[in-house]
Amino acid sequence: MKLRLATEKDLDEICHLSQQINTQHYHGAPQVFAAPKSIHRDRSYWRDNFNAEGAVFIVAEIDDKVVGIILAFITENTTVSFIQKKKLCRIKTIVVSERFQGQGIGKKLMEAVELWSIGEGVDEVRLEVMEFNDKAQEFYDSIGFRTQSRILSKSI
Repeated sequence: MKLRLATEKDLDEICHLSQQINTQHYHGAPQVFAAPKSIHRDRSYWRDNFNAEGAVFIVAEIDDKVVGIILAFITENTTVSFIQKKKLCRIKTIVVSERFQGQGIGKKLMEAVELWSIGEGVDEVRLEVMEFNDKAQEFYDSIGFRTQSRILSKSI
């Protein structure tokens, strides 16, 4: 397996992985996620992240095929006085092809983002995981993430 920065040539494979996670999330929380449609629906979203400032977009490859992606960006509180002024890395998306899950690819992607974050002077890495996604929660627990807050909602 090889990790590298995502490029325009990866867009089709990224869209396929996006479809995988969109389908999973739509089935788990259809009140939140849009129904999966065309594989290329989110193409411009992914393309906009290739060179986004303060972001890193990494792919995992096996035999020249993209089998995993991670997208993360840096934020920093500079306006809310009662919140610590920490530089944060926020994981926006991580996906590993269902066929390759359980082989350490997700862990390697997370490690790569952590190393990038250290180089950027980040104080903490954060992510959001859906309540229904037990498998992802177990994975994050296994690599040292702990619940810091909960997002609650109520339909009206």
